[in-house]
Amino acid sequence: MKMRVIPVVGLSALFSTVAVAMPAMTVLTINASDPEAYVEWARSSGAAIAKSVSAGVGGICLANSGYYNPGELYYWHLFDSHASAIGANGANQIVVGEVNKLTVDRVVNRKDVYSVVMPTEATYKRGDTFSNWNVIVETDQPTAYMSGLQRMQAAAAANGFGDISFTGYSYQTGPETGNMMVVVQGPNGERVGAFLDETNSSWAAPIMAEFSGIRKLKHGFIMNCEVVYSAL
Repeated sequence: MKMRVIPVVGLSALFSTVAVAMPAMTVLTINASDPEAYVEWARSSGAAIAKSVSAGVGGICLANSGYYNPGELYYWHLFDSHASAIGANGANQIVVGEVNKLTVDRVVNRKDVYSVVMPTEATYKRGDTFSNWNVIVETDQPTAYMSGLQRMQAAAAANGFGDISFTGYSYQTGPETGNMMVVVQGPNGERVGAFLDETNSSWAAPIMAEFSGIRKLKHGFIMNCEVVYSAL
């Protein structure tokens, strides 16, 4: 995952000093015994951690549906480049000190790196909240698919959904390497759900029909998110 869209962040403003690098995102998938307590910790420690790894934005998402295990959270950071994302020292002294403040039982199940392949103009501020429908997609026509997503976003905006946005990511790690993750983001779950209600409408159905021929849906997640740090 910035979305008004995701997760993407006003990347052009935030990372304007990077001329040719492609923005990247890292995500920790965590299962916690007390997810709400974990979110509280992320609120208090997120800024220090994000600054220590030179991230532009940091946030936490709590899965609502589609999770692999109960209590699933996604702790994410956006970076100006893959060099910054992959080169970040996630075990530096500041991170270790902040993690030592966390008393919640939890398991870090995986860490993934994503390329931001279809960004959206947006600005994240600390404390912003939003809901996402994230879908893992397999396609051998990524350019055509992203073009369709952009047309869907334009059609949505023209039909009362200007607060819904789309971001495209490409997995660089894990079993989904080479696949995409599409993030449909809205200000809250009700608005994301309202958009899904319209996918069979006269303005959305033709584009959805095009998608069926160029991509395979693999897994969907719904989650509620909060920004815990922004360099803006």
